[in-house]
Formats: sequence, structure tokens, C-alpha cells
Amino acid sequence: MAATPKLKRALSLASQALLLAFAAACIFYGQHNFAIRSVGLLAIFGGLVLVRNSRRSIPSIGVPNRPAFSVKPWQWLVGLVLVVALAAALVWLFYDAATGYRSGAAPIYVFIAAGLFCSLWWGTIFMRWFMWWFS
Repeated sequence: MAATPKLKRALSLASQALLLAFAAACIFYGQHNFAIRSVGLLAIFGGLVLVRNSRRSIPSIGVPNRPAFSVKPWQWLVGLVLVVALAAALVWLFYDAATGYRSGAAPIYVFIAAGLFCSLWWGTIFMRWFMWWFS
């Protein structure tokens, strides 16, 4: 059974990411070893070849009726407010730590709640973008 073009492209993207991650690890951990750095550079060049080949294999036929990436301005605003709330909770947590943890466990719970809500909100926006990109 032949693989679909989307599956081929996904496998190509995954192999590119793995190859470039391997190259980064080789260059980072082989700082004083010429052979390991050379393998890392060869892995980078191999990843670039995969990128070039995957760009050529994209069909030139446009996808008809592709829906627009629909994230409303108020959703971006809510995300920004959540990031500000997360920063404020972090400042409160640092202040509480600097003063000897006199507020009890409240700053920790507020920081955890703000981080959870922020990650869920931005995760849904990212998933919308991801579904739009690969549709």
C-alpha cells in the first residue's frame, strides 16, 4: 500500500526534526571533539537536503476552499491577559519567597492555576493553528 502525500510529508518533517536534533546534540556535546562536531555538521547538511527535497515534493495544486485561520481578536486579548496574570502570579510568588513565605500556600496555588489556564488557552489557539496548517 502506497503512503499518501500527507503521510510522506509528515514523515519527512519528523525525520528532519530528528536529524537536526541529533545535529544539535552532536555539536553541543562534542565541543572539544572534532569528529563528533563533524558528524553534527554532516547531520545538518543532511537535514537541509531533506528540507529541500520536501519543498520540491509539495504539489503545486492549491487546496480549494481552505478555511481561514479563525482566531478572533478577543481570543488574543484573553491570551494576553492570561500571560499578564501568570507574570503577576510569578511576581507574587517571588515576593512571598523573599519575605519568608508569610502568605501561606495561596501564591503557589494562584501561580499553578494561572499557569494551567494560560497553557490550556494558548494550547487551544496553537491546536487551531496546527489543524489549519495541516488541513
